[in-house]
Amino acid sequence: MAGVLVGVSVVALGTASAASQASGKPTKAAAQAAPSADSAREHWQPPRNRTADIEDPRPGQINTDYLISEVSPTQYRGWWYQSHLNGVSVTWVAPSGRDPYNGSDWIEIVDSNGRRVAWDWACGNTNCGAYGSTLINANLTKGAEYKARYYSDAGRVTRGTLQAEFEFWV
Repeated sequence: MAGVLVGVSVVALGTASAASQASGKPTKAAAQAAPSADSAREHWQPPRNRTADIEDPRPGQINTDYLISEVSPTQYRGWWYQSHLNGVSVTWVAPSGRDPYNGSDWIEIVDSNGRRVAWDWACGNTNCGAYGSTLINANLTKGAEYKARYYSDAGRVTRGTLQAEFEFWV
């Protein structure tokens, strides 16, 4: 029954378009289905072309409620000990009671010039809890300086709010 209600609400919330009233013909509206919440989350990506000169909208409030406590090299091994993921593990803490999945929180790795190297969702499953570790697949240059940045409350068209930042060297 829940699936039927969801299907009806998607059609009801779709967008409508109509022909011009000047033609003298009756107007016909065509409904388009709105994307489901899951598909929007799967296909959303944070804005590209980020630069280091973006100002912090909340000066002095970074690393207060949210914290990145560690960034360490990691390698995930799959079946038969084949390496499938090389990069960094970002350990983070969010405010108590917050679910990063529901908030669409994400973490990016930027180089010393402020250009994004890689990013991933802070939590890929519901009910993550207020702390965790995120594996981010990235080919980082040995000896180079990077920053891990935690963003909260991302939307389909916004990058979210910068909450925590952590500098590290590979």
